Amino acid sequence: MTEPTGVDAPDRRRLLQAIGAGTIGAIGVAATGVSASPTSTSSDDWSYENPLYGPDFPDPSIYRTDDGTWWAYASNMSYTDNDDERLVPILSSPDLVDWTYEGEAFDSRPGWLYGSIWAPNVNYHDGQWVLFYALWPRDDDDDELEPGIGVATSETPDGPFTDHGELLSNSDHPYPGNTIDAYFVEHEGTPYLFWANFRGVYVVELTDDLQEFQSETFDQIAGDAYEGPTIFQRNGYWYFFGATGDCCDGFDSTYEVEVGRSESLLGPYYDRDGTPMLERDEWNDGSTHLGDNERFVAPGHGDVTVDDDGTHWFCYHAYDTEGPELADDYGWPPARQLFMDRIYWTDDDWPIIGGDETPSVSAPAPNLGQQSAPVADGTYRIVNADGGSLAVDGTGDGASAVVTTTDDDDSTAEWHVSRLSGGEYLLENVASEQALEVETADTDEGANVQQWPWHRHPTQRWYLHANGDGTYRLENACSGHIAALEGASSNVVQSAWTGDDDQRWTFEAVDTDGPAPIGDSASAPTDPNGDGLYTDITGDGETTHDDVATLFEQLQDETVQDNAEYFDFAGNEDVGFSDVTELLRHV
Repeated sequence: MTEPTGVDAPDRRRLLQAIGAGTIGAIGVAATGVSASPTSTSSDDWSYENPLYGPDFPDPSIYRTDDGTWWAYASNMSYTDNDDERLVPILSSPDLVDWTYEGEAFDSRPGWLYGSIWAPNVNYHDGQWVLFYALWPRDDDDDELEPGIGVATSETPDGPFTDHGELLSNSDHPYPGNTIDAYFVEHEGTPYLFWANFRGVYVVELTDDLQEFQSETFDQIAGDAYEGPTIFQRNGYWYFFGATGDCCDGFDSTYEVEVGRSESLLGPYYDRDGTPMLERDEWNDGSTHLGDNERFVAPGHGDVTVDDDGTHWFCYHAYDTEGPELADDYGWPPARQLFMDRIYWTDDDWPIIGGDETPSVSAPAPNLGQQSAPVADGTYRIVNADGGSLAVDGTGDGASAVVTTTDDDDSTAEWHVSRLSGGEYLLENVASEQALEVETADTDEGANVQQWPWHRHPTQRWYLHANGDGTYRLENACSGHIAALEGASSNVVQSAWTGDDDQRWTFEAVDTDGPAPIGDSASAPTDPNGDGLYTDITGDGETTHDDVATLFEQLQDETVQDNAEYFDFAGNEDVGFSDVTELLRHV
């Protein structure tokens, strides 16, 4: 470390100890708003892997409490041995990734029908927790036993829930099929209960206590193709996520998710092909929004939640072909495990689930936007570790991404870098004002990287992950692959992460009005408040203790001493130890 002049060893030691302890009382300086945010996130912080919980957690319902905890509830279908059935298993999680088993919702089976409890839907309503559930007869051969939907309540999300009996069964409504798969929505003060059974998706208004239905309010919103409805509102539309296909034939199941939307809760709903959802009567006949890939099959029947970034997440069940096909030693039930994927949105407000509309093996975690930015917003040359800058070979739609050694005045090799709310980035070429993307949202290795006008699809979104050596990898949100050089050529394609230099990039600030990167920082300092003082020393988008430590350690660096106007936090027209302590006040 370069020894700053004019600062004695005890002062340096006390300063660094104070930074490490998250306090500055040791040197007599008052601190406010202390933050210990890291400058970059580790792989454990920014990613997760599917499946999240198994081997048996189907039809999940998700709800988040005011303290930030997520609660999940699931079916536990018709185990061969009655004692093996859990009466609505409950999980909790602080982050949607790590789940803890909390017990069962019921102390004993609801008494109005001897059956298995399916498809719970849990909400907090009017000061209590409300659980809607389907009860399916354990004796399938008794035609006189009628499945239906019941309701129960609890003072806490982990129960126990007190059953209030049957709410709605087959003989209570004019529609065919079985009364299962409840989903509750309250809109403008009116409580609604939706249900679905592969004989239509229906809705009825409930009484204020949610324990009776209003018999004159039945309606239908979708055809015979669907069960497992999820209904939520976003950006002026109501969205219907429906499961279609065979749920329960193990790895041969054909389940998938189709989507409709409407400007009204009660419809009419249309899919993205423009077909009314009421006309969808055949399994797997509509536009697929979440389907199979090589490893994960039959995704569906889930719930939607929102993280602190405002990002929507779909929690659902699916099979992992690298895991068990069945959850029970006796051949039933099928091993439908808990999965989760982010919902991206196109510029015309249609959802893209999981980036490529299949379950992710690994993906960036929820609340990523709450973590420190790996790269601050700004204009950069993005330089490959093998040499050359990321550029495009033209200004028109579809111009290919290349690496070039052109001079510093070429704006085709400059990029506006902007962090989006979910933690991913938009990389916009300065010359063309178009976004970097993978061509045609291709998910294969070797697919071409190009530019195209911004349309919000995840193929135009990039996660920037610090490699720990001052370089970053650019991960495409659609494919999960990394931007890399194509062999010995100058073309840029996507490939699986190998760690080679051709996948490593640095960000060199173009803004000549500010200072260059300091020390080992990959990014140039930034001025978060626009007051001319560059308090974000490391260029990660925030002012933290890391910035104080970096300024202290690099106090005699030429970049600091030759640019006193940017770092004169003490206002004495010089840069010294007083500026380090003053910067500490900003943290």
